[in-house]
Amino acid sequence: MRIQQYLYRTGFALALMAGTSSVAWASAQDALSNFVKNRGFAEGQFSQVVISPTGAVKQRGTGEFSFSRPGKFRWEIKKPYPLLLLSNGTVVVSFDEDMGHATQKPIGNAIDSTPVALLFGSKDVDKLFNLKDEGSKDGKQWLVVKPKDKDNLFDFARIGWKDGLPVNLEIHDALGQVTQLELTNWRFDKQLPASYFEFKAPAGVDLIRTQ
Repeated sequence: MRIQQYLYRTGFALALMAGTSSVAWASAQDALSNFVKNRGFAEGQFSQVVISPTGAVKQRGTGEFSFSRPGKFRWEIKKPYPLLLLSNGTVVVSFDEDMGHATQKPIGNAIDSTPVALLFGSKDVDKLFNLKDEGSKDGKQWLVVKPKDKDNLFDFARIGWKDGLPVNLEIHDALGQVTQLELTNWRFDKQLPASYFEFKAPAGVDLIRTQ
């Protein structure tokens, strides 16, 4: 399974995160910029709903995330099935526990052109995405994110910010499918050790290395 496909499947490309703040940001872009510059690590939980182009709910899921800049992250779906995406900043590993299948790929451009870069990347986000403030609605400031890479797996994303925190996230693909995420229970009290972002294959699981 290609890394890009896995990113889309898990909704990890949706996971744009920020730190809690009492500052009333002038815009959603300001909130994003502050997070990218000033948040080095975090942990939290997420829930996601995948909606078909007809409006039917295809899937619901819950899980946990953590990250440590630059490039270290862990995105783990707990339900309805266990899936893990992990990076130590050099390589990205995807692990499907039910299938007993794990793949590893150099991080390179695997996530540079996805919303993952907004969370973990060290590059200027405006070089990878077109950003547009959408104004306030339902007590949140909304930001529209559109990739400059035309071959990306998503068409555009909408991020709802409140008190400097992205509390809602919508990813729209070119076929009309929408993935909605709610990001909750943010924690910023400790930085996880580098070993937490290293993959150790369970007994009986082969790690397939690709380029």
